[in-house]
Amino acid sequence: MTADGFVASRLGIGLDVRPAFPGAARFADAVEIGLRRNPRRAQLLVSRLLGKHIPVPVGRVLAAANELGGQVREACAGRTPVVIGFAETATGLGHAVAAVSAADGGPAPYLHTTRRPAPPGALAVRFSEDHSHATDQALILLDDADLRGGRPLVLVDDELTTGATAVNAIRALHRAWPRERYLLASLIDCRSERRRAEVAQAVSDLGASVASVSLLDGAVRLPTDVLAAARDLIDALPAPPGRPQVPAVPQVPVSWLDAPLPPCLPATARHGWGPAQERAAAGAMALLARTLPVNRDRRTLVLGDEELMYLPQLLARALGPGVRTSTTTRTPAVCHDVPGYPLRTALAFAATEDGARPAYAYNVAPSGHPEPGNAPGFLDIVLVTDAVARPNVAEVAAGLRRSATGSVHVVTLGSGSGPC
Repeated sequence: MTADGFVASRLGIGLDVRPAFPGAARFADAVEIGLRRNPRRAQLLVSRLLGKHIPVPVGRVLAAANELGGQVREACAGRTPVVIGFAETATGLGHAVAAVSAADGGPAPYLHTTRRPAPPGALAVRFSEDHSHATDQALILLDDADLRGGRPLVLVDDELTTGATAVNAIRALHRAWPRERYLLASLIDCRSERRRAEVAQAVSDLGASVASVSLLDGAVRLPTDVLAAARDLIDALPAPPGRPQVPAVPQVPVSWLDAPLPPCLPATARHGWGPAQERAAAGAMALLARTLPVNRDRRTLVLGDEELMYLPQLLARALGPGVRTSTTTRTPAVCHDVPGYPLRTALAFAATEDGARPAYAYNVAPSGHPEPGNAPGFLDIVLVTDAVARPNVAEVAAGLRRSATGSVHVVTLGSGSGPC
């Protein structure tokens, strides 16, 4: 199928999408084209399977990851891999893929790259994501036991456009933990046959092989001079309103909840995650869900905080499969509130991590032209964060308070440390 809309009509950027295997046909309508504020790449593939830029039912997010995890298990042919997700967009996807990727269908060892600072004494393996607005990321290890031993290594990303980031990561990882086999797993793989061959050759030059699995195969069609044309179009678009347009009603109440995690459960997997953490996470989020006075349907949004994606998704699942999930992001995308464009509204605020850079929440504030899947507006919003600086979080909560019509709940997770 072909993804058409505002970007296609104004810039001629096209996206052809087809299921990578018969079981993925139900996901074939899940990708649209947005625009990003980035001099290296004009287009942003916006996925309805990721839970990042568009709030989507958590049941659909986890179903897609489960389907991709099944492809990983098949490709690993009876061996349990180590799974690595790419920050920030694929940290939750990688988590959910790893949860079903062991040879027996259970959790495989998982960790994700990060842009957060490394703690003292940690081993940092750094590489670049050349097209990104924030090019540097790293694997931060307190213990490299899972990476030793040569088991298959799976790299999970939401999309593969050229595979350059994956090659950069494989080169960095291979220097420290060489192995025979790598696997790339993505929601959509848009590489050309030529580019797939170049990636395979680059890994072969290291003395290893690489295979790939995806739910969807795609092809992005870019006209000549698209970067200049996109820049002109973006400059001509009207500036988004400074505050979300909501009915003239009193601002909704905001509640604050500190939620300590079990001793063995970290808030993210940037230092590692295994079967014990997977079990503890499901139980902890089920308990937390019982304390939240929110609707258990699509009127509720559970919003994670940048790399913190998976625990908010598990919380949303515990509330109900129709509850929407999304996450704040550092991606400077373009919003335009017109039918046919995926990114309708944006909340901008200082990042909760340190307050030193901007972050965004897309399609959380209601659209002036609501469609079922694009910024429909929410009654209840639950923000889940592990940030310790409450003033930074309070700025996000203020934007959410102007966006919700019922209630806002800020849940701060306290990371556990120690054995399960």
